[in-house]
Amino acid sequence: SAVSFLAAMSSATFDLQWKEGMVELIDQLELCDPQSSAAARSRIESLDATEQFQHFATLYIRYLQIFRRLEESYDQTVHPQKRRDVRKSLDGVIGRLLELREVLVEKNGGVPFFNLDEVLVDLKLGPEVLEVPVPKYIVEDQGRTLAERERLLDALLKRHASRDEQGEEDPAVQMDIDEALKIIQANERGRQGQQRAEGVKAAREREAWEERRRAAEEEGDEDGPEAAATSLQAAWRGSASRRATALMRDEELVFIGMAPPPPFPKEGDPRLRERQTKARRKQMQMQHEAEYRDALVAQDAVVYETEGPDMKEEMMDQLRDWYIRYREREGKFPDFPPEEVEKPMPGDAAEGAEEKGADAKKDPKKDGKKDGKKGAEDDGEGPPPLPPHFINTMKDSYQEWSDKWQHRDERLNFAQRHDVELVRQSVRPDVELRVRAEVNELIGRELQNLQEEFERAQGKKGKKGKGGKKGKGKKGKGKGKGKGGKGKKMPKDPTASLSLEYLYEQLVGDGILKKVDPVSLEDFVGSYGLLGQAMDKLAEADPTRLPNPSFAQIRSAVTEYCILPLGSDAVKRHCPLNTAPKGSKRVEKNGTPVLLCGVPGSGKRMLAHAVASSCGANLFDLTPSNTEGKYPGKKGPGDLVHTVLKVAKALPPSVVLIGEAESVWVSGKKKGGGDPPNRILKALTSLLAPKKGAALLEPSDRVLILGTSSQPYACEKAKDYNAFRDFFCKILYLPLPDYAARCKLWTHLLERAGLDRPCLDDVQALARVSDAFSAGAIAEVVRRTITPRRVERLAAKPFSVHDLVSQLAQQEPVYREDDSAMRGWYHKTLGIGVEPEPEGGGKEAK
Repeated sequence: SAVSFLAAMSSATFDLQWKEGMVELIDQLELCDPQSSAAARSRIESLDATEQFQHFATLYIRYLQIFRRLEESYDQTVHPQKRRDVRKSLDGVIGRLLELREVLVEKNGGVPFFNLDEVLVDLKLGPEVLEVPVPKYIVEDQGRTLAERERLLDALLKRHASRDEQGEEDPAVQMDIDEALKIIQANERGRQGQQRAEGVKAAREREAWEERRRAAEEEGDEDGPEAAATSLQAAWRGSASRRATALMRDEELVFIGMAPPPPFPKEGDPRLRERQTKARRKQMQMQHEAEYRDALVAQDAVVYETEGPDMKEEMMDQLRDWYIRYREREGKFPDFPPEEVEKPMPGDAAEGAEEKGADAKKDPKKDGKKDGKKGAEDDGEGPPPLPPHFINTMKDSYQEWSDKWQHRDERLNFAQRHDVELVRQSVRPDVELRVRAEVNELIGRELQNLQEEFERAQGKKGKKGKGGKKGKGKKGKGKGKGKGGKGKKMPKDPTASLSLEYLYEQLVGDGILKKVDPVSLEDFVGSYGLLGQAMDKLAEADPTRLPNPSFAQIRSAVTEYCILPLGSDAVKRHCPLNTAPKGSKRVEKNGTPVLLCGVPGSGKRMLAHAVASSCGANLFDLTPSNTEGKYPGKKGPGDLVHTVLKVAKALPPSVVLIGEAESVWVSGKKKGGGDPPNRILKALTSLLAPKKGAALLEPSDRVLILGTSSQPYACEKAKDYNAFRDFFCKILYLPLPDYAARCKLWTHLLERAGLDRPCLDDVQALARVSDAFSAGAIAEVVRRTITPRRVERLAAKPFSVHDLVSQLAQQEPVYREDDSAMRGWYHKTLGIGVEPEPEGGGKEAK
């Protein structure tokens, strides 16, 4: 059919993208990546620090391009088996991308934002290449789960809202009659005043029209019709000329790139057609995925029926041959089942005994001393490198692609449905395991009968032999228990008797589990910094002149540190953020805490909601102002934190938001009564990083601890600052928007509010006057000014910049002292301008 033909043509495009991505991937692995190629490693070791940074930056950009190709191919490929293989490559590339970011941060002196302007110029690429895309599969693959959770959350919020409304009294019942009469009188007087003003205006217009008519009659001009025609012609010609001139001016501005092109009509808009085509392909994906799952079940039964008997016969012959040889060599029948069944060779047992003996001769104390000396020598060499898990994943995925898909003929598979032979290959290992279990049971019975027959022939009692076997079994079990008992003890669960559904509803009712706002990282509008490396060179002489991160860099950092690990279980399990360097070793970071710091209105809370929305995550709010008065008592904070982390771990992905994070780490009691903000600190640290026992969260759990802070410099004491700094493995600074970012922000907000293509001069003027205002303040000005009612009246009253300026004057600017304090604290975390002891904040407060 025509649809199948178009699907085949589109699939060829995305297959080509996949092929290009895999060819580029193997080139990077074999030639450039030092973790995969020994030649590249030796070449990089001979370079100086600047050249090494350039090499890793180039490698990072190449992997980012491969990531973009594979992500688009995975998103639009409709073949279910191809999508699974693309996903393996995609997870490996994402993981390696995160590892390279850590390498670049280390080469950049620990600064989490790095500028790659010169590298982009050398590669002849634009800055948009550095934009890290958010994979669409993170939300789409869990679409049903998210829809069900959304309905459940709405129902719970509605139920608790109705309960709160029942407890409140109607304010209309409390109103006095005199107050009601005053309100009615004021409204009626206002209505009458408006009516009189409209009457006076209409009377004046009638009088003016009568005066003009009388004046025209008194003049009595005989050339009235000709003069009127001339006036009409002049007006029409002038209007037509102005329209033509304006059209020519607009076309010229578009041609030279000074103005955007006019919008496409809806009928022929290629973007609309692209969205419709992608929607159709998504439906085909779901259909082919359902067919593939049905085929797995059907082919599993077919392989079991057709190949199962041959598998069983072959396994039975191998095991019989094995225990007969064992009987001839040892003089007795073996215990069954063994840990691993292999074809034994005559010299296997002797070789194994020799290896065991050689290992036993080694003195563990001497080995321990050697290892200890080696560890002491390595203390000054820095933390050990990360294991090459993602490199191995990419190599395996490339090998699988080259073996399975590179030379496969797909010309006849127009509809891009599953391949039956590949389905059989995928289910065959499961069938083999099932057949092996059946064979083990049969061989076990057979060996038991032979053992009993052998014992009778030897004149021994069968019961005694059986008792010896049981004793061995008990001994083995005892060993297993001993090994399990050595594990770390889990923290005590105060909610062990409560179900997960009850805890979920309880958190919703207490306002801890929030509904995520439908925002994305694209709403964090801002431009790239095009002179970053030039400013970095100035910062080499004066570190305090370190350039602020651009909004595009912040988006990329949030995507790589927060969204990508949460979105994939395969990436999170081996994510480099799971551990953090500490001296000569790496320590685990459960929850991978990330801190967003910036002045009020810089977009911290919006980014938190964007992370949760992009991952389809639950959002738990542990902000002190939100938890005040909830879970009171001595054990209340512990129960609160334990419940949140338990539910977050059970329902991944999850984001635990700690707003006003600095107040949680400030020691001391709260003035004025009420719950102290730091009451959850002890429970939080003991559950995430206990001194004894196991932590409630593991590094592989898809749970993110996300903190926000508007006054991090409030942690003045050295003890508070060190604890606050060490808890978060990454600190991201959100500065005020610069001129370029403000231009993009004003344009984006005005277009979203309903203005079509705002004037560039007006936008530049607004960007100039809004200096020292945060992005949140600018968004609030647009929200208050460009209301839906105002958009409806644009034809009658055109938009003017003065409307926004008057509202902007009512907003609170960010003062230079606050901005400098925030920037100074951020520099302090990077080791810039650090004083040996913070000046006595506690003493002066006393």
